[in-house]
This record gives sequence, structure tokens and C-alpha cells, in this order.
Amino acid sequence: MINPHRVPLYDFPDVVLHAPEPVVKGHPQYRAAKIGDALAAEALVADAISDRAVEQLAVMLSGRAVVLVPIHALESEGVNEIPMALAEELSRRLGLAVHDAIVQLNSVGHTGADGFTRLANQALFDGPVQGGQAY
Repeated sequence: MINPHRVPLYDFPDVVLHAPEPVVKGHPQYRAAKIGDALAAEALVADAISDRAVEQLAVMLSGRAVVLVPIHALESEGVNEIPMALAEELSRRLGLAVHDAIVQLNSVGHTGADGFTRLANQALFDGPVQGGQAY
């Protein structure tokens, strides 16, 4: 197995959650969105996105030229469309660009995994990046 190169997380921003995991996974469109239905992903995001979380992000990113990178994750049954739908909605609300050419190279089996499994099986990514750009 290839071990991903990790950079120091100094000054890494806090995570901002839009909805609790059970709310997202319990949404009627979750399964379809997870296996590649873009319209289902848009419906899920519309219902789960938090105005308060968007406001928190706006404050955190204020004055910074940030580009959103949705994680293109290949699931066992298709490509998860939820990250793209969320990135597009955040782009619309915050006026940020979306860069969709960075893709996940490996399948890590994080769906339903515990924290240790998520740390032990880390994703690898590839795609064009611009030096000095905040993604």
C-alpha cells in the first residue's frame, strides 16, 4: 500500500458541519446521491445545508481567494455526487470558484467506518494544482 504524503496541519481551519451525519444518511435522496445521481445530491444538499455554517465559512474565508475542491470519490456502486453538489452550492452562495479536476485515486472504504479505520486508510489524490493557491 502507498502511504500518502502528509503536510503539517498548522493553521488548518476548523471543520464546519452543516448537518449531523444521521440527518444526511437518513435523507431519502442519500443513497441515490452517493452512487451517482446528481439531482438527488442537489436535493440532499438543499435540505441539509446550514445557513449558519455558510455564514461561518464566509467569516473564515473573508478576504481570501479560495478555490473549492469537491472530493470525487469512487464508491463501490458509482461516483459520490454529494461533494460536487455541496461545492456548487457553496460556490453560488459565497462567490468562490470550484476546481473539479482533482480526483481520488484509491478506494478507502470509509462509508460506515470508525475513526481508526478512516485514519489507517487514507485517500490519495491527483490532479493539477497551482502553487500558492488556497484550495
